[in-house]
Amino acid sequence: MSDAADDGATAPLDPVAEDPPAGPEPPAAAPRRRRVSVRALLWTAALLLAVFAAVLVWLLYRDLGTTGADVADPRYGIEAVKEIGGPGIGARPRFAGPLGVAYGPESRIYVADSGNNRIVAFSRQGRYLFEFGEFGVAKPIAGGEYSWKPGRLNYPTGIDVDENGDIYVADFRNDQIQVFDEKVRFLRRFPDPGKVTGRGGSGADGLGIAVTDVCVKGGFVYATDTYQVFVFTTDGRLIRQFGRPGGQPGDLDHPNGIAVGDDGTIYVSDSNHNRVTAFTPDGTPRWNAGTQVVFGQTETDPDGLGLPRGLAVTTDGSILVADPFDFEIVRITPEGKIADRLGSRGSLAGQVDFPNDVDTEGDLVVIADRGNDRVQVVRLVAKTAPGVGK
Repeated sequence: MSDAADDGATAPLDPVAEDPPAGPEPPAAAPRRRRVSVRALLWTAALLLAVFAAVLVWLLYRDLGTTGADVADPRYGIEAVKEIGGPGIGARPRFAGPLGVAYGPESRIYVADSGNNRIVAFSRQGRYLFEFGEFGVAKPIAGGEYSWKPGRLNYPTGIDVDENGDIYVADFRNDQIQVFDEKVRFLRRFPDPGKVTGRGGSGADGLGIAVTDVCVKGGFVYATDTYQVFVFTTDGRLIRQFGRPGGQPGDLDHPNGIAVGDDGTIYVSDSNHNRVTAFTPDGTPRWNAGTQVVFGQTETDPDGLGLPRGLAVTTDGSILVADPFDFEIVRITPEGKIADRLGSRGSLAGQVDFPNDVDTEGDLVVIADRGNDRVQVVRLVAKTAPGVGK
């Protein structure tokens, strides 16, 4: 203890300063506003733009592209854009040997899904839009049952669409063409499968025509049957027919494709004669592309065709031909010379197996790839690989 504590003295306290009188509190300082730099804004905008662009690319790749790992070598002249294997929904989600394709207004893609007896429509991007058709027999065999109603089909093999969106279907085994408007309402059918057409057709009992393909151009409907070409008005009135069995220029043997140029030239795939023939509008033959091969022999001529079928005319007047026996798309000049053989056999995107029909829209080509049960949208590019597409 301290001495002071011992003697009982009390230590003096230090004086304490008095607080000043209370006054009003000063206002709280306002928080400082953070200034966002122009550079930060630009970086943020660039990032958002990059994300937006990536999403667009992904969507485009999803709708128009193919899976990169399963794409064929484009050196063979076909650049894959899109594969369509069917609607992807419903009781029949896949195609069954599609034989016909056509572009329509708004670049819609129409498919004659032959094995399923229906027509299926897709957007330009390959999105399923609608379908129609079911099995129906308009010309029953002996003892068979008549079951046809408007819209019922029996193995449709060809299709075309006019500028109004009307759909023309080659209803092969019913010996007729069926016509529908853009809303798939039945309009008419012709010729009557139970009557003689013109000089006679190749339908059962010589009645009707076993129509293999159809083309609509300039207000007329062109159709092929077993050995003839028929020309109708769009309401079904017969204008002319030409062709006959035989091996002379202008004779036909199971033609399976027809297309018409802007000048009225009629191009026909004379399939069993292994050639394409160009006719004037009145049916006079102008030229043949390809050389006839005796049945059972192998086609070896570099200017020959294996089995020409579906046809399309491009904007420059060239003719594209689907050749299923040679597994390629052949380009023929307007003068009748074979210019290119494009494609290779296989199931990768950009390869074909029994390609049966083609149509064009701008730089795009749609192919009925029958052997692969699909439709392909492709671009034809310069071929750099050697050899043909066999």
